[in-house]
Amino acid sequence: MHWNARTVLRAFLLLGGLAVLVSGLVGEETLTAGIGAVAVVLGVVGLAAEWNESAA
Repeated sequence: MHWNARTVLRAFLLLGGLAVLVSGLVGEETLTAGIGAVAVVLGVVGLAAEWNESAA
């Protein structure tokens, strides 16, 4: 996998989303947890797609 701007953005979505998700769960804020969960999913899907592209 080659590290470029998209890869960094997807990693940021994954890690930042995880932090927001945990923050929302700890603070019992459903909207914040939901936004974090969406960011985590986008980050995982994006990184998985990029991993598959580089493997082919």
